Amino acid sequence: MKTADNIAAREAEIIGAPIRIEPLPDDELGSEVRELVRRIGSTLGLEAPETLTTYFAVLARHPDLFRLQLETGIFLFSGSAIPPRERELAVLRTAWLAGAPYEWGQHVLIGREMGFTEADTDRVRAGPEAEGWTSHEKAILCAVDELFDRQMISDATWAELKQTWNEAQLIELPCLVGQYLGVAMLQNTLRMPLARDARGFAER
Repeated sequence: MKTADNIAAREAEIIGAPIRIEPLPDDELGSEVRELVRRIGSTLGLEAPETLTTYFAVLARHPDLFRLQLETGIFLFSGSAIPPRERELAVLRTAWLAGAPYEWGQHVLIGREMGFTEADTDRVRAGPEAEGWTSHEKAILCAVDELFDRQMISDATWAELKQTWNEAQLIELPCLVGQYLGVAMLQNTLRMPLARDARGFAER
């Protein structure tokens, strides 16, 4: 279990030091980058998507990877087979286990749009054994934990998920967790500063 002290130490390690790769200057961002930023901003329902451009402007230094990662992100928000609240449950648990302050903070804010309360996000931190989850929600959290621990979902958890989800949703879950673990690794490694108005692990 993460304590307040090691949460603070983890956050200081990542966002308490300077960013490792500077973002491209605004006047060097091409039209494709701007269009992708606009599209993901629209997908997330952001009126001012430029609040995300520090991260995007760093990724823009690798344009092909930037495009592919953003297209995947857009799909997982707008074309995902997994219902939005259940998707965010998996993403939040991924961000927490990865010790990713940027990803955690951003997805708590997104989760609020899906109806997550502070009590819900506190329970995400506690994990699948916390009281109050439905059997299906608990199975989603167990699946994320198992993917971190064993890089596969157990038979028992798979059987529980099959009671509610179809095959497309079952296929998508490991991909979803893998996508957001990859994003967490990238943001942590780059020491990405928090987006404007975000509070990292303090977000509930």
